[in-house]
Amino acid sequence: MRGHTGMVSPLILRGRGVTAHFEDRSVLLEQDGVHRRIPVRAIREVRAAGGGDTVEIELTSAGGAPTVFMVSRSSPAAVAAFVSAVTSALPEGRAPRDGMELVTEEASEAPAWRLFLARRTGAVVAAVGVVAVWAALVVHAAAAGAPGRWLMPVFGVPLLLGVGRFVRLGAGIARDHRSTRRHGITVAADFAGRNSANKETWRFTDAEGRERLYVGSGRTVSRDPRRIEVRYDPRRPDELYAPQPAILYVVVGAVLGPMLAGILTLGLGLAFWPLAEALAG
Repeated sequence: MRGHTGMVSPLILRGRGVTAHFEDRSVLLEQDGVHRRIPVRAIREVRAAGGGDTVEIELTSAGGAPTVFMVSRSSPAAVAAFVSAVTSALPEGRAPRDGMELVTEEASEAPAWRLFLARRTGAVVAAVGVVAVWAALVVHAAAAGAPGRWLMPVFGVPLLLGVGRFVRLGAGIARDHRSTRRHGITVAADFAGRNSANKETWRFTDAEGRERLYVGSGRTVSRDPRRIEVRYDPRRPDELYAPQPAILYVVVGAVLGPMLAGILTLGLGLAFWPLAEALAG
């Protein structure tokens, strides 16, 4: 044996249209709805290609052209960690046989968006109701009118500050997502219970062998055992990021997007309407 990966948490390598999980001495490839499990004894070589952002997994061969799977457009740091971890687990003296004979296909779970809607139907309906009520109140306030228009900025400025805070928060999340997607390493973190604030905690071991703890929620990797996807950038190893299910971004964007746009419009109107009237008069 060349080594073992017992000190490193399961690695997740996401590329364009394909994801590779390395755990339990096998690589699980997810592509086009098909899950293929490749045991390490079926792998001849794992190497970086494409300038360091692509992994090529070459299977063993009985003499013909070998089968090669590729994960492209990934983080170079994640590619290097993945290649190192898989290579260290490859056994010596693998038999010259067709590696595809050892590859098995596994049934995939229901899509994340379907599971989300099944579990959060009440929350989605409530969010839509809140948006509808808020829109009705905004229309009513705009149509009714009221004296004391010079007090409007007192209410408009806090609205603008609130929108600015949400925009800043969203920009920070987008920055972390992009940075860790391009330069980070992705691992599967195990559920470690809840802290004193009743928040979920997740434990993993990084490529340097350090045990790390993430607090919060994230995209589910497996349910038995419970695991989520956590990323960290080797350039800033103390900053952890856990991407959320894609459906959550869609729902939040669909709800908060129009709401923030409306609040921004209302805030600008309250803050600058008196000034516009004074200039026009």
